[in-house]
Amino acid sequence: MNKSTLAGAAMVAAAAVTVPAVMAWSQSPAPPAGQETAPPGSPQGGPMDGPMMHRWMGNPMMRWGMNRSPQQACVDRLARRAGFIASVGFRLNLTAEQKPLWDKLMAATQTAEDNQRKLCDSLPANAADRDKVTVIDRLNHRQQVLQAQLQALQQTEPAVQALYDKLTPQQKAILDHPFKRG
Repeated sequence: MNKSTLAGAAMVAAAAVTVPAVMAWSQSPAPPAGQETAPPGSPQGGPMDGPMMHRWMGNPMMRWGMNRSPQQACVDRLARRAGFIASVGFRLNLTAEQKPLWDKLMAATQTAEDNQRKLCDSLPANAADRDKVTVIDRLNHRQQVLQAQLQALQQTEPAVQALYDKLTPQQKAILDHPFKRG
């Protein structure tokens, strides 16, 4: 297996099963309601304190995910990933011969996504419960997520390889570089 084939297989498998490292960050507790921020330039102040923070907080699009539960954030990530995979499949414009191979890949991906959905369901269901999650809970959850990702990569790799072997050079280019524009 050459490097570009391996990279393409890894890209599809990773897109199909990875949960970003941001998960730990998104589960960190929110500051208590009504807590004042330190003024800019003070030892506690940061780049988002003061007027910039107020401008950012006033933007509804920036505030959208701030009160989501860890469970909802996890499910939303899985949904975005499923949408990305569907868009890659659409852009590949698969032939009748390639579609059964894509279907096998989607079946393997669906199994992996179902396992990860179960992990999402184990997270707090509301934003207020985020404060009850300890660092040990986060570490254990992250370990479970990484184990699920590894298992998913191992399950999807044969299906990715079988599909990749049947793709045209143009389709391989799409799969090798799915984020490439133009």
